[in-house]
Amino acid sequence: MIEAVIREGKRMLLSGIHAVQAQVERKRVNAVLDFYDPEPVVNKKPRKAETVLFLVTRMVRFHGGQTSVLRLGTQLAKQGFQVGYAVYKAQSREEMAYCAGSNLKEYQGRLYTRDELNGLDPDIVIATSWDTVSFVKKLPGYKMYFVQDYEPYFYAFGELFLLAKKTYEQGLHMVSLGGWNKEMIERECRICSPVDVVDFPCEKKEYPAGKRDYAAYAGKKKLIFAVYLKYYGKRLPCVIPYLLTGLRRELEQDGIELDVRYFGEAKNFKGRGGQNLGMLNRQQLYALYREADFGMVASMSNISLVPYEMLASGLPLIEFEDGTFSYFFPEHCAILTSLSSRDLYRKIKEALANPDILKEQCERAARHLETVSWEKTGAQFADVIRGCVP
Repeated sequence: MIEAVIREGKRMLLSGIHAVQAQVERKRVNAVLDFYDPEPVVNKKPRKAETVLFLVTRMVRFHGGQTSVLRLGTQLAKQGFQVGYAVYKAQSREEMAYCAGSNLKEYQGRLYTRDELNGLDPDIVIATSWDTVSFVKKLPGYKMYFVQDYEPYFYAFGELFLLAKKTYEQGLHMVSLGGWNKEMIERECRICSPVDVVDFPCEKKEYPAGKRDYAAYAGKKKLIFAVYLKYYGKRLPCVIPYLLTGLRRELEQDGIELDVRYFGEAKNFKGRGGQNLGMLNRQQLYALYREADFGMVASMSNISLVPYEMLASGLPLIEFEDGTFSYFFPEHCAILTSLSSRDLYRKIKEALANPDILKEQCERAARHLETVSWEKTGAQFADVIRGCVP
């Protein structure tokens, strides 16, 4: 009798959990459908290309994607374009300025609130994420799409995955940050508009290499890992702590302590087996990169700025074999691990026994970083915009 009651209680609990999950998912999807427009746009070539408007959801601090938008917009401003950044959600200009300045202190361009959108008449209007596309389609101007990631991969397969995927099929002139997004879009989608590519750059001046004694790695009894961890599945928020927990056990048997320092997410986000430093500003990031012995990032979709920053500072990097790092960097620029802690342990031990491996990886990465810059990427994007004018 008691067991039957317990089973019924568990069944009711699971039923309640499933109902809550379904309700949350419906709420998220319906919020998108309230403004979603699936129809391809008629995208007329502009008569001129002097004013450029980027549209974001709202300005957010410590946001890598928005930092890239601000960097790109600043480079376009230096090329002579009149650049603006607008939000489609309610946000005060003061908060917008605070968040934008936190991401890029000396950005160039003007900020526009949601209430000012209807009064704008840009020559070029640019979506910056899949959820901004439907709003861009309602604005005047030649419609472009700055694609920083293949955003369907932000979601499990389902309605949000499909809604995000379909934005690449709605007629906006797409410009991909790096070639991987273009490859994914052309492979997975039925596109009806151009897809251009600009280089994925890095601001090396903000993360100078400095001096690092790679030879000292051979005798280290404590390793500090700076680990970029986000709650998004593409950043492996459960797999990475699992992997590092296994690595810690292996290293402890060799008398080596593993000190894991997570960053990139709010401080209330729990990462097993390490301390969460939270969201860090540029100075704090650089200090962490200089103190750490290894950086770790899961670039499972389009690569982020973080591995570029780590390598620019001279920090040896751990990435994943199943990710996209190898799409952007030459061979032997980082330790590439599988999802096996034993595999990672063997590769770490090999590097500690032969520190020249790390030195050569960082030097090879540094040579590659010399070939990319925001100035170069901005000039490439400007050429794409100018090429839209008949």
